[in-house]
Amino acid sequence: MTANYDVTAAMEIVNASAPGAACVDDGILFLEPERLVESVQSLRDSEESDLVFLSNLTAVDQELHFEVVYHLQSLDLNHILQIKARVTDREDPAVPSLTGLYQGAHLQEREVYDLFGIRFEGHPDLRRMFLWDGFPGYPLRKDFLQMPGQVRAGLPGFPHESEENAWPVPGSVPQRPMHPNDPQPEGDLVVAEESEESS
Repeated sequence: MTANYDVTAAMEIVNASAPGAACVDDGILFLEPERLVESVQSLRDSEESDLVFLSNLTAVDQELHFEVVYHLQSLDLNHILQIKARVTDREDPAVPSLTGLYQGAHLQEREVYDLFGIRFEGHPDLRRMFLWDGFPGYPLRKDFLQMPGQVRAGLPGFPHESEENAWPVPGSVPQRPMHPNDPQPEGDLVVAEESEESS
């Protein structure tokens, strides 16, 4: 079983190389966003922590600020550490990219950018990953459905980069035929037509 790495020990490692860059709040190690790269590098390169693997990168919208959350792991020492960077600018949130330290940060930072709108400065190819350019807003922000103009996710009215990217109007896409092995819906049964070969 993977153990949690001691947050106090991690804070001491960071502050030894970047004084004042780390603090512990409610059992979580918080890093100053401006000094994120050098702080994480000290945790990666220290023989004591050996946090050489970025196992997860995500974000949380706390309404007044964002928290970018990282899970760093040592495969040899079998421990893991959760760290956070608090981003207070909701209009243009940004933190430095960790792609220079971890290859695994590349797609995970793009995902957070796509869904939260948090920019990762220094990322070599920061663009939307799931949604198209021109998609309004960021779906995992808590204020996403409060966009102006009564725009709602999944309904007509979103601006699109091109007509090819447009979401279909509900009911305009033909339903696929029911397969005999599919679970039948309650109420009116849909019976698949037998092919000529089976008759």
